[in-house]
Amino acid sequence: PQPFAPFELIKYDVAADEPVRDERGLCIPVGPGKSRALEGGAPKPPSCETGLLVVKITQNTPFHGYAGDAAKTEKKVLRDVLAKGDAFFNSGDLLLMDRQRFLYFQDRVGDTFRWKGENVATTEVEATLAGVGFIQEVNVYGVAVPGCEGRCGMAAVRLKDGATF
Repeated sequence: PQPFAPFELIKYDVAADEPVRDERGLCIPVGPGKSRALEGGAPKPPSCETGLLVVKITQNTPFHGYAGDAAKTEKKVLRDVLAKGDAFFNSGDLLLMDRQRFLYFQDRVGDTFRWKGENVATTEVEATLAGVGFIQEVNVYGVAVPGCEGRCGMAAVRLKDGATF
């Protein structure tokens, strides 16, 4: 099937907050992974690498930018993604793709937080918590704590049916 818009998932360095590029200066695509078995009626995320969703800017899929904010507009455009001279819109979304090309939302770029001098990636904390047997879904984010520098991690969890916390 033809996608609605020409998109790619590319490797993204969460700590550096930028796409990973090869020796030619081009971004590195992330391919589809294997679908994992159903657990309790719900699909597990595919076993593949998380990638940044970018959409190719073309005549049919233009990006007109932010009204009156050229700097913000330019910040959302990635250049030299798959070939020198191309341009892609940076969605800011980190996704996984299975072999059937179903997409699974993982996180937003910039959803890292700093706590006690350390950068914490929400995706890493979520992956750890997702391994707990009674948790169905989890979303981790940083929250400000009065009187403290940085942000503390908070997790919103949905327990599996019949599970207690």
